[in-house]
Amino acid sequence: MNNLLTIDLTTRSYRTEPIPEDVLDDFLGGRGLGAYLLYKSIQRGIDPLSPENVLIFSSGPAQGTDTYYASRGVVNTKSPLTDIYLYSVASGRFGHDMKKAGYTAVMVRGRSEAPTYVIINDGEVEFRSAKPFMGLKTIETQGALIGDSGIPRASCICIGPAGERLHRMACVAAAEEKLRTFGRGGAGAVMGSKNLKGIVFHGSGKIPVADPEAFKAVKKAIRENVKNNPKWAEDQRRYGTGGDIKVLNELGILPSYNWQTGVFGGIKGIDLVELEDIWPRKNVPCGPYCINPCAHIAHIDRGPWKGSRVEGPEYETIYIFGSNCGVDQFDAIVAAGQICDEYGIDTMSCGATIGFAMECYEKGLIGKEEMGGLDLKFGNAEAMVKAAEMVAKREGIGTIFGDGVRRASEKIPGSDSFAMHCKGLEFGGYECRGLWGQALQFALSSRGGCHHAYGLPARSPEEVKAGTQLGEKGRLVQDLAITRILFDSTVMCTFTTGVVGLDNLLRFINSITGKNYRLDELKKIGFRILNLERMFNVREGLGREDDYLPKRLTEDPLPDGPRKGSVVPMDDLLNEGYQALGWDKVTGIPLKETLEDLDLAELCL
Repeated sequence: MNNLLTIDLTTRSYRTEPIPEDVLDDFLGGRGLGAYLLYKSIQRGIDPLSPENVLIFSSGPAQGTDTYYASRGVVNTKSPLTDIYLYSVASGRFGHDMKKAGYTAVMVRGRSEAPTYVIINDGEVEFRSAKPFMGLKTIETQGALIGDSGIPRASCICIGPAGERLHRMACVAAAEEKLRTFGRGGAGAVMGSKNLKGIVFHGSGKIPVADPEAFKAVKKAIRENVKNNPKWAEDQRRYGTGGDIKVLNELGILPSYNWQTGVFGGIKGIDLVELEDIWPRKNVPCGPYCINPCAHIAHIDRGPWKGSRVEGPEYETIYIFGSNCGVDQFDAIVAAGQICDEYGIDTMSCGATIGFAMECYEKGLIGKEEMGGLDLKFGNAEAMVKAAEMVAKREGIGTIFGDGVRRASEKIPGSDSFAMHCKGLEFGGYECRGLWGQALQFALSSRGGCHHAYGLPARSPEEVKAGTQLGEKGRLVQDLAITRILFDSTVMCTFTTGVVGLDNLLRFINSITGKNYRLDELKKIGFRILNLERMFNVREGLGREDDYLPKRLTEDPLPDGPRKGSVVPMDDLLNEGYQALGWDKVTGIPLKETLEDLDLAELCL
């Protein structure tokens, strides 16, 4: 039985109801189920930080089983950073615990009068005071809430001080000391607005697999795929997501100095391959059932940031505090990442905002006094780390830059052209003037300038080879987006799409659920979810004019690298993308026939 638990913090009450089977048939679980529930549960135009917003934590078919790469869960809400649709994925055991406790999804409504945390334990729900834990940082909070719950083997999601202060970059922390996060878009601020410090999950139920033999067979096939891809497996184990930083730099797609260029001269100071012996990291799994862990713990044992410790740092954190800020010191990146993790803010939005502040400062658009006394120039590692603390605490420059690049740019005349975001979300780390499929993905992504939501064209061989050729970009983005959405809805790690693939994902889903989906039916589910997410944003008033990228990418030629001189041909790309997706070329709204074919006719405007 797939159940939805709805928690009303205003009345301190809860109810359980079954999720209709046809909803799961149409939206699968995880990201797709969360998008459906979010669309149905809130009205257009609500304030993301009001009690009317909801937080939806969801699992998918894979959670509660020992499916490989499935220690994950999803949150959906309306973003306080972008004011549009938001989903985010995090690793950890909580998705398994949620499912084993009897719930496929948990929806949080309303607002508690006093600081609260919730215990969900095998079908029982308890509200407890979080007053003793307010102000605690994320790792401290997770240990304290689990300890107070009296359930040692429980898992926990929580916010830190940033979420309590309604910081629009605030994230939701998970996975205890490994500190994985629902990072993007400010879900932690929504949690804080509800006076909800955390949720403790524990479940001991058994989740049956419909066809155990088929399930074992697909696991065996995946093990064979991993065995047959030893370089991929070894690189994941040694470097995680940051193993090809040098390659990205050579390709000219490593954003540097607030995206002024795609080439970084200080690459040796941030390249994990170069630093493997200088700054060794400990390889750890982010949760159970991973057969080649890619997570790491970095610990700085010397220098000005001695004692700094962080999970990862992953590629996006390295790029955003490294090349993006002109900083070539790995230990400074770790120190900045730790500040973000402890206070509970997104490293990507924080680092992007600091890089933007650096350019504003160097261009004379903002003075040293307004910078809180910081000499915040590109490459100043000490100032960068201090700026991260100020942004996290909303002190000094944090009063100007603490709400992200878009809102900061609105306060600083003359900065709009190099405010690197789309729809209010700062970009993932792939310079796209020479990779037009990646540019289209950034432009169309349902949660803003995100590298995850619609796949990652920048890492596809097709895009690397023909990045500045029109004609296939719409199809490329559509195919990658559908695959990414299906992995996020199952819910499985998207770093493994190459060794799992859609065929094996289909086999996993059918063996677990007892369904008999065909591959074309599964792809249609992914496309349905994509269009539902788009219609959420359309309902909020977004259209073609919101899909444009900053002028830096569309008017300033790429200054160096293999595709020197290139700019993003925005209108041609949007026309191509809309045609592939079945969206109106003038408005960017899905066509009536597209929605009808996806059984979404009720969403037609």
